Amino acid sequence: MKATIERRTEEGLITRIYRDDLPRDWEEPLWRKYEESFGALDNYQDQMCYDRESFLEALRDRDYLKFVVQEEGRPRGLALAVNDMEKAAVAYINAEFLRRRYPSEVEEGRFYYVTAIFIDPQSQGMGQVKSLLRAMLAFMKEGRRVAGFDFSEAKEFLAGVIENLSRDEEVNIPVRARRLDAQVYYSLELLEA
Repeated sequence: MKATIERRTEEGLITRIYRDDLPRDWEEPLWRKYEESFGALDNYQDQMCYDRESFLEALRDRDYLKFVVQEEGRPRGLALAVNDMEKAAVAYINAEFLRRRYPSEVEEGRFYYVTAIFIDPQSQGMGQVKSLLRAMLAFMKEGRRVAGFDFSEAKEFLAGVIENLSRDEEVNIPVRARRLDAQVYYSLELLEA
């Protein structure tokens, strides 16, 4: 599949889906943006599920959809999504849970797990976010697909942001975010006697 969906905005943004035709000269810039986006977050769980080698492998793997926001011919944002649950497990998911929860969607290849999503920290803008979201939701709608994703509990508000943006007149593909599970981290500290 070459670019099945290409969306252009009035701001000159293009969001395109790639399978195996992502320009090779974008790989290193996308890796640097990924590393910059997730490398120094103040979260207990490491939000980087890829090291450099596995990130580049995912970019070259035709099973992964690469949603790329472009501005002036340069990549500004990326979402990686895959419908192979074993490959999605790189993002610390339990594939069997998803198979039980979404049996027909997983079996038919209509369940995609978003293993990474980011907008270039140096140029973040709502237009880029909307462009990326619009392309992803149009892809979901086109094939009656379901998308799974995760983020730190501290960023749980993002589910509501996605729902609200999905109703924005520029996106206009309403969705509902459904919480599937949560994991909370604790420490046990000795009390002073």
